[in-house]
Amino acid sequence: MLQYIGIPMGILLGALGAIFFGQSLGPDPGSEQERAENAEHQLRIAEAELRRLQGSRIRADRQRSAEGARDILEDIREGRGADIDDIFAVTKPWLNDLSPVINLMRSKEEREQFARLAGDYTRKYDLNESQQTQLRQWLDARASENAQRFVDVVADDSSTIYDLMLAGKEAEQNIKGIDQFMERQLTGEALTSFRADRLQERINSVEGEANGRLNNLDSIVNLDASQEDQLFFTMARSSEDYIPSMDIEGMDGDRSALDRKGRNVAIESILTSEQQELLESHRQNRRQNAEEEMREIGLRLPENWQQFEDDDW
Repeated sequence: MLQYIGIPMGILLGALGAIFFGQSLGPDPGSEQERAENAEHQLRIAEAELRRLQGSRIRADRQRSAEGARDILEDIREGRGADIDDIFAVTKPWLNDLSPVINLMRSKEEREQFARLAGDYTRKYDLNESQQTQLRQWLDARASENAQRFVDVVADDSSTIYDLMLAGKEAEQNIKGIDQFMERQLTGEALTSFRADRLQERINSVEGEANGRLNNLDSIVNLDASQEDQLFFTMARSSEDYIPSMDIEGMDGDRSALDRKGRNVAIESILTSEQQELLESHRQNRRQNAEEEMREIGLRLPENWQQFEDDDW
């Protein structure tokens, strides 16, 4: 579970630490502390509205007091574990203050990555000066949009930590739309070469992802050769990069894409009853391990914890 918490939780816990530190000192007039207390007052108002709108998600068995940060600390000290969404709600004002800096850091990192991509495309497809300029402008716009996702989630009173992590995952797919853009720029042999390169990249990604998931499942239930063949194509069809027109060696029959639910139904239809029991036991053990990992850092495992993971095995 920890690998899915990552940087977002580091930011939240760091901001929460800053809150506790600020509460331990008396504010000077006009100081950062005084401004923080004013922000906390605004947070109390926001929390009241948040409880009204999200009562089913925020703990219904007790009222969140105006001392939200101290409630979280008490949960940790008493061994109950803090709710991730409670931490996120309390730290949103501070994350809002930090978001311009985080935004700039993310944009800078992506622009460096995009500069390498632009150089690669320029060499491969012999882009002229106008095409290079348009490509850099398109990539710069993507970097800004990707960075803005974080700001939008933090500014949304109803957003959850899952929304924050989902925004990070979406930003990783940071050149979505590049195929359509490049196809408008290229012609002739360059266009043909680009399409072939991109299709092969997607095939490699799909096959690598399918092999990885298949190996993980095999280590749990000990698949036979026939099952491996069937499940490889099932895993491939569930990849986000998969398209039915791909030429994947040996794939016959249904070539339609599968979502996560459809993939899992197909997997269970191929496994024997004994293998299904092994898989279910593994899922339960993973949940227990995830609970222990969260408890070690003073947190409670969210009820929807499986949303944070790509697979449930």
